Order: sequence, then structure tokens, then C-alpha cells
Amino acid sequence: MSATTATTAPDVVAQRVAEQVLDGHVRSATRLITQSQDGDPLARRVMSLLYPHCGRARLIGITGPPGAGKSTLVAGMIGELRKRGLTVGVIAVDPSSPFSGGAVLGDRDRMTGFSSDGEVFIRSMASRGAIGGLCAVANDAVDVMDAMGKDVVLIETVGVGQSEVEIAQIANTVVLTLVPGYGDELQAMKAGIMEAADIIVVNKADSPGANGAVAELQNMGYFQAVPQGEEMWQVPVVKMSALRNEGFDELEAQILRQSEFAEKTGWKAARQRRRRVHQFAEVVTDGVRRDFMGVMQEGGGFNGLLDRIEALQVDPYAAAQGISRRLRTLTKDL
Repeated sequence: MSATTATTAPDVVAQRVAEQVLDGHVRSATRLITQSQDGDPLARRVMSLLYPHCGRARLIGITGPPGAGKSTLVAGMIGELRKRGLTVGVIAVDPSSPFSGGAVLGDRDRMTGFSSDGEVFIRSMASRGAIGGLCAVANDAVDVMDAMGKDVVLIETVGVGQSEVEIAQIANTVVLTLVPGYGDELQAMKAGIMEAADIIVVNKADSPGANGAVAELQNMGYFQAVPQGEEMWQVPVVKMSALRNEGFDELEAQILRQSEFAEKTGWKAARQRRRRVHQFAEVVTDGVRRDFMGVMQEGGGFNGLLDRIEALQVDPYAAAQGISRRLRTLTKDL
């Protein structure tokens, strides 16, 4: 095989995979997301080709404490969106197995009713210990579904309290799901996801105390500040019973109202920029960490430094600061 063929073959493969994803080929998209999770270099090439085709899908995050009925809510939203003729992608971020790193909940077990619908693409992803339960490649999965042409991408988070605020780094609209008697969870989340929520859903509305929970949240009057402006978004509270398929029309109306408000005020553009900055930082951090660990394993120039750290002649903090200074020098002219 010639050198020219060897260097261009991966690009040819990447182009073919990208075209398949853009055509909505589910198997290719599934394989690409897996390869992205595994850090496959080919996946990075494909994602680069898909990137110009992103930015069309509505990204809706569904978050809240465990037991709030998020998966039931997502399943109901899929049904309602499909009734409106919209195509749907779903990313269900599950807790990671401490042994395999894989997801321990199965979204297909929770949403089997849509397994035969070719316009619905559901993907389970392991949190792998990431802050907020959202691994860095969740952004790649969103972009894959966006490039496939999905009208709406729903991102259901694992539900672990304050760290769930990371969902706001990805979604255009954040829906916080609570249930009557949420008091303890609310206290734990006040400094986190409550400040990121665009819409609050009180699920299981047929349970005792539902009306009181709605009234309490409405009286608290949560607001979202719009960047570079004086307008405020008052967070609406929607009473629902996802299991009984009640309240979805009101939820959809509030999501559309928030989307229109975000578009009009420039809030959407600010969020999109924040998402891409966050994604860029994650990719850089992941790449630097991987390269750095590879260099350390190879030894080379680090052997002497590592020997001095081991001998307690240099502390790891001072050594790390030295590396950081070198990196800042290398990047200051970018």
C-alpha cells in the first residue's frame, strides 16, 4: 500500500460514515457514538465532518431527583412529539457500573414502545463518574442526532442532586421534574439545578399534596436572568401526571414559549455559545490529559521529574504549576 493511500484511507472512511449519518442511518450513528465514547480517532474525523450540519435540533434537558418519574415523562414526550410529526432523539444518561463503566439502567426497557419507530433514536450512555452524570461525549451524541436530522433531542440525566446543573451546559431548555413531597430534594438543589431550570414540572399530580406543591413553587417565583439584558424569564410550574398522560399539552406550550423568548432576547444564542465553549474545553482537557498520560508512561524527559517527586525533592503541586506555565507559554499566541 502506498503512503498516499495509507494517509487518505481514513478520510475516505470518515466521509462515508458521515454521509451515512447525515442520511439517518441508525446503525452508523450508533457505532459512531460508541467509537466517540471509546476515543477512537476515526470518530473525531467523522464528528468534524458532521459539525457544520449541526445546530438545527431543539435540545431539551429533563432532570430532577431519582424517583421523580423522568423516564416516564420522557416516554410521554416522545409520544406527543411523534403525534406532531416531529422526529426525536433521546439520550438517557445512566449511572455507571463501577466495574465495567457501562450504563446500569436500560432505556430500551423503559421505552420499548418506540423501538419499532424509525423516527425515534434512543441511546443509553454511562455517566462514567462525570460531574452531573453527563460525560463529555454526551455532546457528541447530541451532535450525531442533530446531524441525523432529529427535530428534537431529549437528554434525560441520571438524577443526582446539585451536580445536575451541568445539563444547562447542553440543553436549550431545562425541565426540572419534581413530585409532591419534594421538600428535602428542593433544599439540596436550591444552589444548583433550581437556578438552571427553565420549566418546573410537578409530576404525579394525582398524588396527595400536588396542588400545594404547585402553589408553593409558584409563590417562590423563580426567575432566569437573560444575558446582556434586563428581561427576566419567570419559570413556569406545570402540574402533570406523565403516567396518566396528563399535562403534556401545557408542557409543550411552555417549552415553545420559552424557546420563542430565548430566540427573541438572544438568550438562545448565548446558550449555544456557552455549550460550544464548554464542549471545546472538555475536548481540549480530555486530549491534553490523554497525551500527557501517554508521555508519562513513555518516560523520557519526565523520568527525572518523577524521580524527584518520588524522592520528595519536588512536590507535585509545584511540578504541576511548572507544566501549566509551559502550556500557557505555548498557547498564548493562539
